[in-house]
Amino acid sequence: MPQVRVIKIEFDTVLKPHEVPAFRGAVIQLVGRERTVFHNHLGDDRYHYAYPVVQYKSQRGKAGIVCVQDGTEEIHHFFTRNEGGIRIGSQARPLFVENVRINRFPVEVTSEDHAYQLEQWLALNEKNYAVYRGLEGIAEKLAFLERVLVGNLLSFAKGVHWTVTDPIRVRITGFPQERWVRHKGIRLLALDVDFSCNVLLPSDIGLGKGASVGFGTLISKKNKR
Repeated sequence: MPQVRVIKIEFDTVLKPHEVPAFRGAVIQLVGRERTVFHNHLGDDRYHYAYPVVQYKSQRGKAGIVCVQDGTEEIHHFFTRNEGGIRIGSQARPLFVENVRINRFPVEVTSEDHAYQLEQWLALNEKNYAVYRGLEGIAEKLAFLERVLVGNLLSFAKGVHWTVTDPIRVRITGFPQERWVRHKGIRLLALDVDFSCNVLLPSDIGLGKGASVGFGTLISKKNKR
């Protein structure tokens, strides 16, 4: 079975969820924009639409970075340039590492299901939000979200160089909790969902839109924080 490398870095830096994009920008400035794996921009307003392998987060009120697969090979550029401080907007803050976890996780389609949570999942863009709101029954809405989630899982698989050859089975358990958030200045519906699927996945990775800035963080219920 494929093994996915994951590095989770936790800092002493106080960071609110709405400050994550500014934290991301500060880290990009620190490592240099030529390190495209940190931001997925190709220059000249071109964007590399791929699964983000460096993800920036606010968890329990502190800054964090999660590196997945190819991102684990690039994070040393951050460590060699970090001098213990960072400027987020106009404010200087300390940036000392509190904890680093380095792991390899097996990813595979299995015969049994596994239970997960997704926090602030941005499943719906402008187009499919209209489709989702137009569905009348709860069962139809859940089936729609399940299809979107399968697509997000396939995007993750492609991003970690895993070719999925077996069908992915997803079941959302219970109706999602909704809240409105802003992402890139646009008001979007974020969903907190419990689901099960027949794929082994590592905790703390992001799925869906905005995964690079903390949206759609996945938590395995076996390893729930």
